[in-house]
Parts: sequence; structure tokens; C-alpha cells
Amino acid sequence: MNKTMDQRIISKYTDQPDRMPSEVRNAIEAAWGGRPVQLYALTDLDPGMRLAEVWLGLGETEVALARREGDGWSVQSISRKSVRGILETPGLSGSTLTLIGAPDEPALAVVRYTHRQRRAVENVRFVLEQELEGRTVPEADGDEEYARSVAAPIREAQALVAGNQAAVLFRLLGYLRRYKKKVAMGFAAAMLITLVSLVPPYLAGYLIDSVVRPVQEGEMSTGRGGLIAWIAVTAMAVVFLIRQASAVVRLRHMAVLGEWVARDLRTELYEHLQRLSLGFFSRKKTGSLITRVSSDTDRLWDFLAFGIVDVSLSGAMLIGLSVVLLSLDWRLGLIMVVPVPAFIWAIFRHGEHMNRFFIRAWRKWSRVTDVLSDTIPGMRVVKAFNQEERETGRFNERNVDVTNEYNRIHHSWTTFWPILMFAVHGTTVVVWAFAIPRLLGTDPDGVTLTAGTFVSFLLYTGMFIWPMEVIGQMARTVQRATTSAHRVFEILDTEPE
Repeated sequence: MNKTMDQRIISKYTDQPDRMPSEVRNAIEAAWGGRPVQLYALTDLDPGMRLAEVWLGLGETEVALARREGDGWSVQSISRKSVRGILETPGLSGSTLTLIGAPDEPALAVVRYTHRQRRAVENVRFVLEQELEGRTVPEADGDEEYARSVAAPIREAQALVAGNQAAVLFRLLGYLRRYKKKVAMGFAAAMLITLVSLVPPYLAGYLIDSVVRPVQEGEMSTGRGGLIAWIAVTAMAVVFLIRQASAVVRLRHMAVLGEWVARDLRTELYEHLQRLSLGFFSRKKTGSLITRVSSDTDRLWDFLAFGIVDVSLSGAMLIGLSVVLLSLDWRLGLIMVVPVPAFIWAIFRHGEHMNRFFIRAWRKWSRVTDVLSDTIPGMRVVKAFNQEERETGRFNERNVDVTNEYNRIHHSWTTFWPILMFAVHGTTVVVWAFAIPRLLGTDPDGVTLTAGTFVSFLLYTGMFIWPMEVIGQMARTVQRATTSAHRVFEILDTEPE
């Protein structure tokens, strides 16, 4: 028999059958008088939460549980009409599904299963819940539904690992096309900020070497020196004014732009959800979907509003500063410029490391919202069965879990960035070590360095640290945006069944 791709995935990556074994199917259908199994799932835990093999089968009028007994299978058959309610109880290592019968009577059946089987069990649960609400679900191929449900998490994991981060970002940036004018104004303002920021340190060095020293040594009149100094100071004031005006334009345009793109994504995502089948919603947790429409699209705002421009601005600033430092003094300039590729590589590697943390954090955050979405709408059931303490414990468990994950993120970046900044500041110390002999005129090679040039160099060196810090902050923002964009695009790429 030819296997589907999902069945091949199950056979390759798991140790469970890729379909219900024929002897199990025959035993269930024999108990049903020959009526076929329409839908099924493997419930792989026993009451002691040990691995087991129990098959949950759904027929036209019956539900069956098939357990291994000796060399054969023992079948417990339940009429679908006797099922009055369904209760799912998620747990840390597995979940429990309870079929409830008449009031004050014992449960009709209780099955336990690992997270791997959750989607297949939810298919069965969804059909039974629809029947309780008076609705029918079109019959589907049971083998295909089972294989698709078990293989889906493996497919998603493969897509997440193999996904090209650059491709996700470029796709996200595609949403900026309809707002080209605002993007252009934001980038123009950012480039103007970069250019004018390079002027004040140069003017400071020029004043020291070409105005202050000549006046002190009597080579220039005080009146002429004062005039040139005031012109330079006025130029600095104009530069700062232009810089702040450009910053206002950049912030205002990009902040609004980020909100517009986030709005477009929310609209597109919600409209796409309306076109997806009920089967999709039976496989997805409500909390996970709410997180993607709300939190994930909101996290993209920070990247779109500031991340794109700030990373570009920082890159342009690093290039501009490198050129200026090398032109001022190529020996000292090399001390600052040569380590930059190593710093950027370290930031990139740290970003990849952080991406794995963020993926786990988003998943655990979705588990928190799953509890809220399950409990709050079903509060009547919680109170009717006195489950308040259990639900509180379940929420606290997941809340602590997600907090611990975020603390691991904070531990990682708060360790990496102080070390990196120490290395960046260390280059400044090396610059001083090489500059002092030349300033004092004791350099073995007889190379001198003027005070004005060194002051300009130090001011530019101070500016060198800011782009590195921004790139680091934006690296975290980009990682968060990439993870959220992937989760959003996963829904948008789901085809209606």
C-alpha cells in the first residue's frame, strides 16, 4: 500500500504506527457489527501515566476503546447518544479526555495521551462536541486525518528549523511597499542624522588646532580667532537643530508606519482565519490563535517602526565613522576599525542563540493563553465541578514556566552585552595607549599627533559605541520580530481545506 508523505514522516521520525493496525480495526468493527471506523486516535498513556497503546475509534453511532489483552484486543464500545459531555484536562506531560454520561453516573470513558497525540484526539473530540451542539461534521478519510495530525508538529518543527530568517524578514518588509513615501522620508531623515552627526567632532578638532592654539601662540589675532570660533559654534548649533528636526520626522513617520503595517497584518490574518475550516480550529488552541492575532502582530511594530531604520542608520554610521577615523589617523583608526567585523559576528551569533530562546518563550506564552481561553469561557463548568484549585494550579505552573524561560533570555543577553561593551571600550583604552607617546613627542618613530586631531578622534570614538549598542538592541528586536512573523505567516500560509 502506498504511503502518504505524512505517513512516511510518522514512520521515519516516530515509533508509533502510521495508521490504525488492521487487527485493531477488525476487532472494533467486529464489535460494531461490521460498521466502519470513521476517525481514530492513539491514546498512549495508561492511568499510571506510563506508555501504553489504547486506540480511540469513532464510528457512525459508537465510540470504542481498544486495549491490548494477551494476543488480542479488548474492545469497549460506547453509544454516541449516551455521551452528554466531554472534558479535556491538559497536563504537563500529557492530557486526559473524559467522556461524561448521565448526571451522577461514573464517566463513560477516560483516556490519557501525550502531547504528540493531542491533535488526533482533538479531531475525535471536535466531532463529538459538534454532535452535542446539534451539528454534523462531513465525513473525512480517517487514515489521512490521523497521519496529518501526528505529522503536523514534526512538519512545523522542520519548517521552523529550515526557515530562512532573511526570507521571513524580506517577506515582512514587503508590507512596506504600499507606504513607500513614508519609508523614503524616514530613511532620508535617518541618513541626514548620520551625516550631520559627523560634523561637530571635526569642528571641535579644527577649533583646537586652527584657532585656539594659533591664538595662544600669537599666530592669529584674538578678534579673528573669536570670529572663527563663533562661526564654528553657530555651525554646531545649526547641526544639532537639523539633527533633532530630522529625528522628529523619522520618529513620527516610522511610528505611524509601524502601526499601519501591524494593522494590515491583523486584518489580513483575521480575514484569513474566517476562510479556514472547522478542522483547522479543532487542531489549534484558541490561546495560540489569539496570541498570533494580538501579541505577535504588536511585536512587529517595534521592528517596523524603529528596527529597520535604526539598523540601517547604525550601519551607515559605522561606515562613516570608520572612513573618518582612518582619514584622521590611519594607525589609531585601525585599532578601532579592525575589531568591528568580530563584534558584528559575535552579535550575529548571539542573535541566532537568542532566536531559539524566543521560539521556546513564544510557545510557552501560548500555553498560558491556552489556559485562559479554556477556563474563562468555561467558568460554569469549572465551578460546577469544583475545579477552581486545579485550574489555578495549572495556570501557576505555566506562568512560572514562561517566567523561567524569559529569565533565561535575560540571563543570556545581560551576560553577552556587558562583555561586548567592555571589549568595545577596551579598544578606546588601546587608542590612548598608542596615542600618548605621540602626543608627548616620545614616539620611537617620531610620529606626532596634534591635540585637536586627538580630541576629534576621541569624540568620534565615543560615537562609535552608540551604533554598536543600537545594533545589539535591534538584534533582539529582529529576533523577536522574526519569531512573531514566522508564527503569523504560518497561519497565512495555511490553505483552506
